[in-house]
Amino acid sequence: MPLFMSKYTNKVDRKGRVSVPAQFRAALPSGFQKSIVAYQAVNHDAIECCDLLHIEKVNDSLDGFAPYSDEHEEFSLALMSGLVELTFDGNGRIILPQELMEFAGITEYATFAGKGKTFQIWEPEAFKQELDKARHKVKEKRSMLRFRVDKDDGGDHGRR
Repeated sequence: MPLFMSKYTNKVDRKGRVSVPAQFRAALPSGFQKSIVAYQAVNHDAIECCDLLHIEKVNDSLDGFAPYSDEHEEFSLALMSGLVELTFDGNGRIILPQELMEFAGITEYATFAGKGKTFQIWEPEAFKQELDKARHKVKEKRSMLRFRVDKDDGGDHGRR
């Protein structure tokens, strides 16, 4: 499965249109390349984006809660009610909703940051600051990173 990787900064026009990087559009699953789902990131003042298949997995994860429990109600309301499906125009652009732009502080430019299965859209300076913090934390916690061992290959893949 292709992943959302790298970072790109693109101009946002007066109507809120912005080009989604071609590499990100190409990483969308076959049959799901006409739109993305966007919502307020849970841990940052950024816009989180993914494909519809990922949202189905998020929704399925809510089944871990009792159907009418407070947790199920809180998570489903907080996560699912804020989703917006954004369709690509012929030039690979989306229109960012004003509410999401205001949440992320985006005005003239937007930075797209790959996160593997999802990507985020940031106000460029806020992204730079968050990336610096994240790199510093990763440097401190790098020993926590472990590679998953596949049963087929039996290798230790960095578990040294």
